Amino acid sequence: MRMVVSTDDEFPPRGGSRFAATLTAVRARRLLAGGQKMPFPGPSPTPATSQPRPRRGARGATIVEVVIAATLLTFVLLGAIGAISRSLALTHSARMVTLSSQVLQSAVEDLRLRDYTAIKAYAAQSQPVNLTPTITSELLGSGFTSSMTLQARFTTVHASTPTELGLISVELTVTWLDRQAVFTRSARTQFGEKGLSDYIYVGF
Repeated sequence: MRMVVSTDDEFPPRGGSRFAATLTAVRARRLLAGGQKMPFPGPSPTPATSQPRPRRGARGATIVEVVIAATLLTFVLLGAIGAISRSLALTHSARMVTLSSQVLQSAVEDLRLRDYTAIKAYAAQSQPVNLTPTITSELLGSGFTSSMTLQARFTTVHASTPTELGLISVELTVTWLDRQAVFTRSARTQFGEKGLSDYIYVGF
């Protein structure tokens, strides 16, 4: 309930707070006698705030914009997937090349430990000689080397004579199949009758 002070001019203002209190009491009794309520002063009502109007340029995305964004995102994802696939393929190729080098190195070391008589026996066979079983015997067998084949071609450079020592050249070749393509890697070395006189790798 708010109290509103009447603006009657019946009682002229006089000095002193006592007179002001008496005047207020008299006015209050008159209001109560007339059946009127005595409103008390309070805050004025706040006007209702209107909702801000949306700007003319603010609007949602249309179906065309959504389709364009989805198309661009698809192209980006396809490019990323292609790059990842290419990277995996290059990594696999590098692994196979490294394994082929290890197979060749192991085969050369195995032949180097043999005497010249065993090398001559290989040279007497039909060429090239299949040495694929040596891949597993040298503990190089795995899922990556399962498609590899190892062949060696023995060529007599100098035959053994009373005045000249024998010399045999060996070329080893590793072949493997990767993604429907054939890859090869080769190494060459020479064996002398009195031991290894030349140890040369070609093709690395």
